[in-house]
Amino acid sequence: MKKAFGWPIAIATLTLSALIASPIQAVAMQDSPATTQAATESVADKARSLIGPELLAAAGAVNERLGIEETPTTRAILAALDPSDYECSPNTRLTEWAEAAIADWTLEDKIFALVDALLNLGGYASMITTPVDSPYGPSGEFTIPLTHTFKDLGRFWDIPSANIEMRPLHSSILANRDALYRTFRTVFQRDEFASTYFADLFSNWASQPKFRNHPFLSLNAYAFSGKGDPNPVLAALPDQIVMGDGILQAYQDLGLGDVAPQAILAHEFGHQVQYADNLFDSPLTGPEATRRTELMADAFGSYYLAHSRGASMQWKRVQLFTQVFYGVGDCQFTALGHHGTPIQRARTASWAYSVVTGAPNQGYILPSLTFAARFDAKLPELVAPDAG
Repeated sequence: MKKAFGWPIAIATLTLSALIASPIQAVAMQDSPATTQAATESVADKARSLIGPELLAAAGAVNERLGIEETPTTRAILAALDPSDYECSPNTRLTEWAEAAIADWTLEDKIFALVDALLNLGGYASMITTPVDSPYGPSGEFTIPLTHTFKDLGRFWDIPSANIEMRPLHSSILANRDALYRTFRTVFQRDEFASTYFADLFSNWASQPKFRNHPFLSLNAYAFSGKGDPNPVLAALPDQIVMGDGILQAYQDLGLGDVAPQAILAHEFGHQVQYADNLFDSPLTGPEATRRTELMADAFGSYYLAHSRGASMQWKRVQLFTQVFYGVGDCQFTALGHHGTPIQRARTASWAYSVVTGAPNQGYILPSLTFAARFDAKLPELVAPDAG
């Protein structure tokens, strides 16, 4: 199965996870049994009802094949295998930022946003319609650091990278009726009627002035490869990295804007290295397999950021960008999308930095397969229980 890992809605849906797990306290218009049942229906239930079982199944099949669904925040938090062995706070500066970003949203807004998360609607629409040379950020403010870093990563790692593309994810894509229509019609393979209906429904909602460039709706970044996918539209797409405006703005607001674009992109490029080197296969299965690939991408990214021929960041800067990785660490040990706990991700970044500083030849870049082998040897230590 192909993997297209992301922070999908990643961080965004963390804000909704409490609502997914608990009933909505809706305003009852009548005291009838039917109204009472509707009032206690969860946001997730309402979102699924909005799109219906057929579209949900179709989108789920696409996401599962590509690995898009395998992220920590598109599902309710599952019980930890042994919470006494781990230290993992449910709240981070990033989740607090996300909660504040949607503080004035209505129940309907949250339902539509959750559907967008379940389908990766904005992501697919961007991949099939957004020109590759588009600016990054609502005003193009992230274009220079991202495009420079992307070119540098292509030179740094020893993989064929000429055909890898990078595209922005703008929140405004959800107001683009034609882009949504093409997504429903070609990616989810819905018929003419359904594609028109859902494209109109979502674009009308997203066209409200309050959603113009709203960062919550583009709080995402991921790597993609559709090679071998049975859907010819996805199979024909180039390998690419999608960088959402929202995730970049969030970290800028948190004071990490000078390091986050490079750190996030370096992580996602690490997944492209994994595609090229066939590094997804391992004896591990389920959540352990996903955690390995995510932590390995952290390691690839951190190695580039610390290396003198990469971003050449000093240790204080390395410590700062680990806060980026802390934001997406999770404690969903039994979920297929388990990315590793915050402490495990910080350990991984620190280890990668030590590989750079401990090298006898500071100008030498390890071959990607050699670095991956070293990571796999270190992995058991990196994922040791957090407590103590």
